[in-house]
Amino acid sequence: MNSGKFQVLDEEINYDSQELNEHSINSANININNEDEANIIDTEYDQNNVDESINLRLINDKYDDEIGLSTDAETLQQAESLLPTHNNPPVKKSKRVYWADCARIFSMVAIILLHSSSFDCELRLKLKNDSSWIIICCFNCLTRFGVPMFVLLSGTFILDPSRNFSFKKLFKHNILRLATAFAFWSTVNAVLDIYLQKESPPLLSDEYMIQFFKKFFVGEEYLWFIFMIIGCYLIAPILRLFSDNVLLARYFLGLCVFFGSFIPTLNNFFAAYRYTEAKNELTVWTSRWHYHFTLEFVGYFVGGYHIMKYVNIRSYLIRFSLYLLCIIDVLVLTCLTIHVESPADFKGYSHHFRGTDTLTIAIYSVILFIFFQHEIGRISFSENIKKLITKISALTFGMYLSHMVIKNILVNFLHISQYEFLGMALHPVIGVPLLWIIITILSLLTSYGISLIPVLNKYII
Repeated sequence: MNSGKFQVLDEEINYDSQELNEHSINSANININNEDEANIIDTEYDQNNVDESINLRLINDKYDDEIGLSTDAETLQQAESLLPTHNNPPVKKSKRVYWADCARIFSMVAIILLHSSSFDCELRLKLKNDSSWIIICCFNCLTRFGVPMFVLLSGTFILDPSRNFSFKKLFKHNILRLATAFAFWSTVNAVLDIYLQKESPPLLSDEYMIQFFKKFFVGEEYLWFIFMIIGCYLIAPILRLFSDNVLLARYFLGLCVFFGSFIPTLNNFFAAYRYTEAKNELTVWTSRWHYHFTLEFVGYFVGGYHIMKYVNIRSYLIRFSLYLLCIIDVLVLTCLTIHVESPADFKGYSHHFRGTDTLTIAIYSVILFIFFQHEIGRISFSENIKKLITKISALTFGMYLSHMVIKNILVNFLHISQYEFLGMALHPVIGVPLLWIIITILSLLTSYGISLIPVLNKYII
């Protein structure tokens, strides 16, 4: 991951420190050269702008200390004292946001468990009247924060308007890398899928090529993430225009919560409990809006940067209350999901309260993000642990891209699945965790191996 250079008043600043905005700093000049997943912050002062940057003034001290958005004269004095003089050359210092690395690693491991406890395993157990389907359902519900957390983290680093931005870099680096990664892994998945067919067509025949291109352009189901994140990157230049305007950002996030989470959750509730008339009326009402701008993952994308920069909850009581709310939320979404799927006549898979567009998953993901920011961010890691966290975090994208290929190979060639291990029968309650551990280790090793190969390590992971 590449780092950038920027001019800043305080060399101790990082992404979870208190806000020094226009009420606190009149002329601080910040420029960051961004990579889409960069967490490294390199601070360097520009001697030519020191005289302008030192013009600090305090306008208002009415921020709420409980949420950590206050500024005071002491803060400004400390910031000014850190400004270099012409007699003292600036010292370059690097800081890495390790809590974000930890959140990324934790989310990747959760996603692998989610796909190990897949809905078909849950459904298969349910159809056999095996009550252990509830355990698999719990695995599935508990890990649903994974993708939203990835999007929160992506927004954290790409929406900072003080970072240097160019369309050339957006398309040549960020989007090109995602496109080449999709092309490679979609090819691998397509070839493997065709090979595993009972009657696969001859290699390079017309039928083979038709099947290949169908599978290639659509991509394997889990590769939807790449299309989604490219969409977020495409709209990022617009979102950056107001990401540092607290009022506009919160207005936008309010729209996201209402249209992107509350309305879908209400619709799902009516569907789950078969309030057909109410669901139909709500569907008609929402369809007449023709409203799409704040739907799906854009709210997570904007929310990640906003929470990181403007939400610093100092009160332990408030943080504890949020974490308690998160636990209650997870229990509610899990219990509701189990309740909806329990009837014998329910033969499908309930996404009503565990879908990424639901209010329950939004609450879960955002509070977990805050937990990493405030609790994990307070931990002082040793240098060796920091290096390990940095290295594993850099491999998470490669783990995501390769883990379903590895699962497919394990299931079809080595007979390792939720139901067996090297041919020995296993109950899914044991098979799912075992499969999860094996896929996690192998995907990490695969990503690491590719990272050692020049060119490939830049374009396919």
